[in-house]
Amino acid sequence: MTEKSRKRLLAFLGAAHSLNHSLFLITPPLLLIIMQDLETSQLALGVIGTLSSMIYGLGSLVGGPLSDKINEIKIITISLALAGASTFMFIFASNLFIYSLALFLMAAWASLYHPTANTLISKEFHGQMAEAMGIHGVGGTLGIILTPIIAFSIGIAFGWRISFLVFGVLSVILAILLLRNRFQTVRTQSKVGILELFKIKDLWILLVFNVVIGLYMKGVEYFLPTYMTLKSFQALDRETAKFWAAMAATLVLAAGTLGQWLGGKVSDRIGSKKVLIVTSVGVLAALLFLQFIPFWFLGVSAFIVLYGISFYGHQPALTSLTGVITPTERRGVVYGVFFFTAFGLGSISQAVVGYFMDKYGSVEPSFYILTIFAVIALALSFIIPDKREKQTEKS
Repeated sequence: MTEKSRKRLLAFLGAAHSLNHSLFLITPPLLLIIMQDLETSQLALGVIGTLSSMIYGLGSLVGGPLSDKINEIKIITISLALAGASTFMFIFASNLFIYSLALFLMAAWASLYHPTANTLISKEFHGQMAEAMGIHGVGGTLGIILTPIIAFSIGIAFGWRISFLVFGVLSVILAILLLRNRFQTVRTQSKVGILELFKIKDLWILLVFNVVIGLYMKGVEYFLPTYMTLKSFQALDRETAKFWAAMAATLVLAAGTLGQWLGGKVSDRIGSKKVLIVTSVGVLAALLFLQFIPFWFLGVSAFIVLYGISFYGHQPALTSLTGVITPTERRGVVYGVFFFTAFGLGSISQAVVGYFMDKYGSVEPSFYILTIFAVIALALSFIIPDKREKQTEKS
């Protein structure tokens, strides 16, 4: 594949990554409208949302092996097209059953994307794998930042069903464009199962590191607005505090776009291990600033910058290092397992944090637990393998 084709492919993947995340960010800003229209409860919609997230995580275990056996472009195209097509069912969602079925189908098809895209990038961007992973990550983060306000605006103006439909149509259009480009990619055949992955040297330590990152990541992601509202912005009235808590969470994502770009750029130059050590230090420092700096504005500001850049900066470094360690024909399965462990097993921390919040009636002990996970991640970062991609490998 030529350099021009690679750049075009990466642009397509960035857009696909954005839309993949966007599909799951339509519901939150429209939740109350959907609840009222379907005459259901927040509990019911919450359970449905949890189940769709589980499907999204578990599906990566299918998408990974498929990407090893079938052309990755085909799998990405199928994922985009059928996830997008599933949104057409929302037009007929006059009750909770049809709404749930549409969401589950959308999640199932969308779940094929992440391990497949990561596998494709790891094969095609030799010598620039981490940088390409970072640019791909920026696309996904931009989708996370922009989608809620776009979905809300469309939902208010035309109805919540149209919000799903707009993003679904965009996904289908991108799938058609991707198919028409006919990218010629590296083909491999996988003959291994998930259990055989643990025979790959050095992979187990990365997997443990990935799980620990998932534990603090899912806890922070879920409870950060609550912590900000109840602790960091306690001098403000409750509604104002909620607004600034939501704003802080958005600013973390904005800093994350810079983090992903820097993480990928630097990893290709100095090696992923050094980047993972630095970003692990950054995450730990961010959590300490948030909890223990007496001047809340300074602590929150430092947290937003440090956590956003450090957490998102680790992603291209870890993903590219995983690709370097893993044989080409096994990468799809590996990326599928890694996605599931971070987003699936990592969600356990949400229950742990919730338990401590209920037991002590305070958010502080809960974030102490997340800080401990960050300490463990930092310790593990020093013993992960120090391997770099050969810069001469270009096709």
